[in-house]
Amino acid sequence: IYFDILLKKIIYISDLSLPSNKAQAVHIFKLLDNFLQFSDKAILICPNLKKKIQKGFFKKYFNLHSNKDIEIHNLFKKAYSNSFLRRLIFGLKVGIKLRNENNLIISRSLISSFILSLFRVKHFIEIHQEIKGLTKFLLINLNFINSKYITKVIFISNNLSKFFDIKDNNFIILHDACDLKDFRERKKLRKKVKKIFYVGSFYKGRGIDIIQKLSKLTPDLDYYLYGLRDEKISSSKNFKVHPVVSYRESVNLIKSADLLLMPYQTKVSINSDNFNDDISQFISPLKMFEYLATGIPIISSDLKVLREILKDQKNSLLVKNYTNPFAWKKAILNLSNNYSLRNYISKNSLATAEKNTWKKRSEKIHNIYLKKIKND
Repeated sequence: IYFDILLKKIIYISDLSLPSNKAQAVHIFKLLDNFLQFSDKAILICPNLKKKIQKGFFKKYFNLHSNKDIEIHNLFKKAYSNSFLRRLIFGLKVGIKLRNENNLIISRSLISSFILSLFRVKHFIEIHQEIKGLTKFLLINLNFINSKYITKVIFISNNLSKFFDIKDNNFIILHDACDLKDFRERKKLRKKVKKIFYVGSFYKGRGIDIIQKLSKLTPDLDYYLYGLRDEKISSSKNFKVHPVVSYRESVNLIKSADLLLMPYQTKVSINSDNFNDDISQFISPLKMFEYLATGIPIISSDLKVLREILKDQKNSLLVKNYTNPFAWKKAILNLSNNYSLRNYISKNSLATAEKNTWKKRSEKIHNIYLKKIKND
């Protein structure tokens, strides 16, 4: 009912340096691109640009569809280290820059959210993982998470919201999403399964070792993995490892798969070194929605948080004993030998994708914002 109101601008704050091939960057650009249906201008505030960016680079890299451009405002000229002190300085710069703003603001930077509350600037805050350290002290222990200047806390999954003590009416669950415009061309499912794809990071707990073992257990199938950064993982005959690719490239690649894998393990890291930041209990993987949008059947680990979206034998096949490569082999052969089940899963996965788009995600935030303005 509010969609005919055009906002002056939408501002998104992230402490991610650009350009970046991380899922967070896809999330930000796709969300802002879809917000431009309601706004004259979209601005992304970030710490710094790691290199000179040519005009149109982000539009091409992230397959953006709006005819309006996203403005990038970087607050540091030199390289940005992600230390608490630097994030605090970034937050202060954000607070000073936006102290008189009265537009739709979303902060993925938790420190910036704290500073904005001090400056009495109303905004949304996006939380995608558990908060720790000094940030936790500021937002949780000092209860800034319940500040009246936070319009809504946006959680990436229902499971994540349970980690926080927030007033019932002050948060919303908005999972990651997909852009259906990127998946208009769909190929018919092949009768025989041959190509199995994994696209995403190779960090600990992502199940790359499971896929490697699978390739040996099923020598007649070919496995293609895209996302290698600095990890020491080598290709073999039917286990093909490729470097990380742009979002645009990844979209085109997965369309040629017969099956798509999400072999998350008991602990899932956001880096290659350790499990200090285990995100297995509250993830909402962006690639899950991209996978769903292809209509190509997904085989995934049966994690509680993933069941917020994935339904076994309906829009996916879930592996209960997901630490065991033989359980994965059984699931793959089950789908490979059952075309009607693959076709059923394919149709349901497309239906699920249609409910979880960037367009709908931006509409929900936009509507909450305008409702708040009307009530104030």
